[in-house]
Amino acid sequence: MENQNFKESKLLTRFKRNFTTSVIATNGLIACLYAVVTMACGPLAYEFSQFRFSEALNLLVFFNPTYTVGLTLGCLIANAVSTVGPLDMIFGTLATLISCLMMVFFSKIFKNLFISSLFPSVINAIVVPFTIYLSTLGTSDVMNLNEMYWIMFGWVFLGEFVCITCFGYPLTLILMKKSKGFAKLINATRNVDFKW
Repeated sequence: MENQNFKESKLLTRFKRNFTTSVIATNGLIACLYAVVTMACGPLAYEFSQFRFSEALNLLVFFNPTYTVGLTLGCLIANAVSTVGPLDMIFGTLATLISCLMMVFFSKIFKNLFISSLFPSVINAIVVPFTIYLSTLGTSDVMNLNEMYWIMFGWVFLGEFVCITCFGYPLTLILMKKSKGFAKLINATRNVDFKW
């Protein structure tokens, strides 16, 4: 019983240390920013184009893992108006959560922002075609997954790659390397000395 209480106490202490009022507020701002920018992208942000410039915000978890919460919540809110329907709220949001967790985990192994920027592109390219397929079941628009999967995979990957790696990565790189205050602004807790 004492061992269990110790574990619970340790978990609570870690939670309080990582989720301060400031971090919770920042996660709220990130969630709002992600949702608004995604919705502003209009139809391009949904289905198999996935040109969401808000996805560039995923790079923040490389520097502060607690932002996984805000990004996941922002994705859930943005997907509430998805043209794919409620399944996007489940699977699309899950893809964002998995992407962020993978970025957090692998950034411990190698401090490479470029490689980390590829995780959301790959994960979404795997998940989104299945989500679209499931949303068409029982409709007159039902698609043949065998014929369309790799085409949709390519489009989703391209959209994510453009928004995260081609847009977000160089922007983050410039801000982190040229602006000393940016790391403080985003409350970077790790990987400040990252490799390209």
